[in-house]
Amino acid sequence: MAMQPMCKYCGKPVWGRYITALNAVWHPEHFLCAACHLPIDGSSFSVHEGQPYHSACFVERVLPRCVYCNAPLSGTFLVDAWGNKFCARHEQEYPTCEFCSRLIPPAQQEHSAGKLNSVRCPVCRARAIETSEQARAAFAGVKRWVGSQGLTFNNLPLSLRLCDRDFLAKYGRALSQPHMLGVTLSTTQSMNGRERRTDIDGVAVLQDLPTPLFEGVVTHELGHVWLIVQAIKGLPTWAEEGFCELLAYRYHMQLNTPESRYHAENIANNPDPVYGDGFRGVRAIADRLGFQHLLETLRATKKMPV
Repeated sequence: MAMQPMCKYCGKPVWGRYITALNAVWHPEHFLCAACHLPIDGSSFSVHEGQPYHSACFVERVLPRCVYCNAPLSGTFLVDAWGNKFCARHEQEYPTCEFCSRLIPPAQQEHSAGKLNSVRCPVCRARAIETSEQARAAFAGVKRWVGSQGLTFNNLPLSLRLCDRDFLAKYGRALSQPHMLGVTLSTTQSMNGRERRTDIDGVAVLQDLPTPLFEGVVTHELGHVWLIVQAIKGLPTWAEEGFCELLAYRYHMQLNTPESRYHAENIANNPDPVYGDGFRGVRAIADRLGFQHLLETLRATKKMPV
């Protein structure tokens, strides 16, 4: 004699009408939606983590929502570097923040006051370095960190200048770096056509950068300052920029915040043949020798180890 099926919900025998679903048998009044806890009538329902849902409840309570328009996300959707889920169509509709890659819907778009001439997302705007006081505090913290890594500047007084894109563009054209965010300002003294010394005039960084990116740019520029102070000249461009990018990468990785990890990943994955390939080349040398040994070798030989 066949055993009477038992309702998975109440554990009692099922007589008469019943529902078979999720590899079990249920009294009709006991096959309940996990969201609203009302019976699921009909054959159409959705399943999430082994639990049944009315189709409408599944859309309303389970499906992720677009971070920009709050529409339920079913089928194909995109996820940015920060874990934000959004409708694929928004990628073509909204501009991207230059500094963090988040999309910026119209209600959040606000151009800077002329320093950046670009659109920033609210997150980067809220953390922007806008004043000399903010910049000096961040600059001091980065200098301390760089010193802790073994890079010293012989008590050189280092100044910081916040600047606009026009200022950087002049140096960018001269140095073939059209999209730079910072620059080390220096003057080379020559006599009879021979270089005598290089004086460091300071570091300039684009105003209104978000704090994590600002600190990374400052770290990079202090790498250039250290090379000048140590009279390490004539490095291949990839080696010099790669060394400075490695220093910024180490700073971001030690901070270990979502923002710093994002900027570190951008450094690591940069396709640029100078900055990206340079970073990867110098990082491989540092991984082989150790970072402190790399510094000692640069000081002693004035050359990048191979």
